[in-house]
Amino acid sequence: MLKFARFTALLTALFALVLTMGVCSSCEDVSHALGLSDTPIQVSPLAKELGFSKERPLVMGMNTRYAPLQYVDEKGKPLGYDVEFTTKLMRRMGIPFTFAPNIWDRMAPGIISGEYDMGMMVYSAYRKDSTYYSNAVFRIYYQIVYRKKDYTTFDFRHLKGKKIAYMKSRPVGEMLSAEGAEKVSVSDLGDAFADLAAGKYDGLIAYRFQAIHFIVEHHLDHLLQADELSLEPREYCYASHDKRLIDAINAELDKMEADGIVNEVYGKEVISQFGAIHIPLWVWWLLGAITFIFLLVYSINRYRLSKRLQLAHQRLLAAYDQMAEKNDALLIANERAEESTRMKSAFIKQISHEIRTPLNILSGFTQVLTTPGVELSDAEKGDISKQIVDSTDRITGLVNKMLELSDISSQTVLERTDEVTPALIAAQAVETSGIAAASHIVFNQNSEAGADVPLKTNLTAAIRILELLLDNAIKFTRPAEASLSRAKMEKQERVTLTVGQTDGTIRFVVEDTGIDIPASEAERIFDEFVQLDEYYDGTGIGLSVARSLARRLGGDVTLDTSYAGGARFIMTLPTE
Repeated sequence: MLKFARFTALLTALFALVLTMGVCSSCEDVSHALGLSDTPIQVSPLAKELGFSKERPLVMGMNTRYAPLQYVDEKGKPLGYDVEFTTKLMRRMGIPFTFAPNIWDRMAPGIISGEYDMGMMVYSAYRKDSTYYSNAVFRIYYQIVYRKKDYTTFDFRHLKGKKIAYMKSRPVGEMLSAEGAEKVSVSDLGDAFADLAAGKYDGLIAYRFQAIHFIVEHHLDHLLQADELSLEPREYCYASHDKRLIDAINAELDKMEADGIVNEVYGKEVISQFGAIHIPLWVWWLLGAITFIFLLVYSINRYRLSKRLQLAHQRLLAAYDQMAEKNDALLIANERAEESTRMKSAFIKQISHEIRTPLNILSGFTQVLTTPGVELSDAEKGDISKQIVDSTDRITGLVNKMLELSDISSQTVLERTDEVTPALIAAQAVETSGIAAASHIVFNQNSEAGADVPLKTNLTAAIRILELLLDNAIKFTRPAEASLSRAKMEKQERVTLTVGQTDGTIRFVVEDTGIDIPASEAERIFDEFVQLDEYYDGTGIGLSVARSLARRLGGDVTLDTSYAGGARFIMTLPTE
């Protein structure tokens, strides 16, 4: 064991000696090549704490074929935006460093195994358990490059049979496989762009800054064209096996972002942005009309609520003159008024969020449809039309909910003249809610004894109640991305609807595996504007409307507090 330890120490010393003799480019050499200060780095206490010194500098692995971010010239000198940025970063942190150029297939495993102290790479969920990532230095976007003469507009939705080249990337590879494309993994983008121009491929997927760089470098702008690709943007980060190093880099990155150094180094070509969006005048008129309707409905509702509160206050004052004990009731009424005002304020904030999302969709697709020269396929037009209709329906549904809210306190019994079966009510509610088509859940429907026994009720109201409960299950099983991990967001939830009859009462039971509801909140969730979790969509009025309608039909909607692992709502209706 002693001999082995001495042998290991000898290898470590030789490795440090090789680095300092110039196998990898030193920090002073790179600084000189980039036109930065040649002043030797003053070794900081942080560097010593992390184990780095002039004799044992930090070794950064770099990809020799990743222009314009990192590459080497004819003499093997490291160049690129990453080299310049890392040089600035290390100088600010006072850490001696050196670059170790290599090909990607050797560099990435070297970072993970600890052969290199760090490197820069795209964040990957598949590697997050084997290495540490820093905060994103910037985000990068995908483009697809194709020959101008072959395609007037490249059909992104029909890649089947097309030969598509791409740098090794699991998300891109999985997307191409799903589309039935003939995928070709390449390691040298420069050669791939030349091969694309020569007709070897039908298309090439690369990051936006790579497409710009290689089209200009190879003078292919008259042959090739690039368009945005609707893949999720990726985060470009530092990676290392040493968490202490990553934590120190994160702290310095925040300062460099505040000082504008990230934009100074990368902003000219890498961190490109979309151009300004021009919104047509008629869209502003539409937004104004929708806002006016919203304010009108809100004002009417506020006026009605204010009138009711004033009437209750007057009655309490009159009762106070007759009975001193009515004073407690008056105090309670005042507290409820204050709570109502607070909840209405929360409701305004939530409704603004609910209406902004579909409006953004309408605005975005309006920009696409009104942009001169944009040609869309029938499939694209159909998809845009569907999303516009869905967004319009969402806004309409929101307005309808607010109109229903104005009648929530009514005690008028609804007419029950429709003779239908519980199974029919369930089927129509499932259809109108769209829960069976929700991609993030598995929906099951069970029928028990009595599901096909006719009852007299109000069919429209009964369907509406069950639809609201199913809609509630859809919302609160959808992941709230602001508070959940990546693994949790990929989990598929379950919703079960059970229809049956017990002791002469029709029961519709909706169970889900979404967020739990504390037993202490079992009644409060049916109050107007109440939302227990602000990270989920919703207005806080659906359950209030559902219970109001159910009680006007002689039934009720309650929460089963004994259920664990989600929420179970029970809707009951009388059989006669």
